[in-house]
Amino acid sequence: MKKLSILLLVLSVLFVSVACSNQQASTQEPAQEPAQEPAQEPAQEPASGKKLVALSQGESGNAWRTTNTIDMEEWAKKSGYDFVWTDGNNDASKQLSDIQDLITRKPDILIIAPLQTEAITPAIEMINKAQIPTITIDRTLNASPGEGYYKAQIVQDFVEVGRLAANRAVEMLTEKYGEPKGNILEITGTIGASASVDQGKGIKEVLENYPDIKIVDSQPGDYNRAVARSVMDDFLNKYPEDSIDVLICYCDDSALGSLQAMRDANRTDLLGKIIAKDGLKDAIKEVIDGNIDVTYQCPPYFGEVTMDLIDKILNDGTYETTIDVPFKTFDMRENKNMTEEYYQYLLDNNLDY
Repeated sequence: MKKLSILLLVLSVLFVSVACSNQQASTQEPAQEPAQEPAQEPAQEPASGKKLVALSQGESGNAWRTTNTIDMEEWAKKSGYDFVWTDGNNDASKQLSDIQDLITRKPDILIIAPLQTEAITPAIEMINKAQIPTITIDRTLNASPGEGYYKAQIVQDFVEVGRLAANRAVEMLTEKYGEPKGNILEITGTIGASASVDQGKGIKEVLENYPDIKIVDSQPGDYNRAVARSVMDDFLNKYPEDSIDVLICYCDDSALGSLQAMRDANRTDLLGKIIAKDGLKDAIKEVIDGNIDVTYQCPPYFGEVTMDLIDKILNDGTYETTIDVPFKTFDMRENKNMTEEYYQYLLDNNLDY
């Protein structure tokens, strides 16, 4: 009986040992044949074999930027390139980090839409060290295109846009008072952005000739509708009705945010006295309705001209190191038919610009 008990004990131990061994083998099986992880894009060449175009976008907080990125991606694909992009979220340090991350992917060419001029200029050292051909779009860096791996810039003449805005303000004030005098409020763009700096230069260049026209207050709107609305709320509280003659906004989103603040406050004294920039569909509708006087379109459609430039750079072709993108004027004084037709075109094609 004692022997039988010992035998049963041995058999039990063997049974448990075998069971544990089988269970261990089962749990370890994935380690021997691991499940495949999601494919990662190769550092140098995408799996498709196509050349890789990378875009560092400074921010995506408004329709202009969103449209710009979509257009870039569409034209990259049409041109036979793979495309990746990052959003700097209106943070210069994040954009620099994004640029470094994109460089590690070794794209064939890098596009930078700088948030700010000085803050993003250190990217030049990064791209020269990594030997990545680079172009900038819309805004500029504090460096000379054509030197090192900074190949070219595609820009719009924001100084000229500033001149146009200021000259229109002079016309409006002269019409009102019989001479060039009056008070202007200004909602600028992002502090340090070349577009905002240049537009301000153009405005000041013109207004220096008219000492009786004063910019009585100027605040940054960050090219953002909600920010501009808050700025305008403060302006309306600070400046009583009819004390201001003209509002200059550095983008349409700022103008639209300002209009909302005016409507909420039941202030009508500045309706029709707003000068804006971008050519956004909703802003053009406000021009047609008489609430915005004019908007100067600086279009976000950089894709076609950018891909044409990239083709030339990557194929050792001849190209300009600075390319200017033209703009249009939407108003109901001199360009009524074009303004109405363009607005209808945007409606028919479900476009913001």
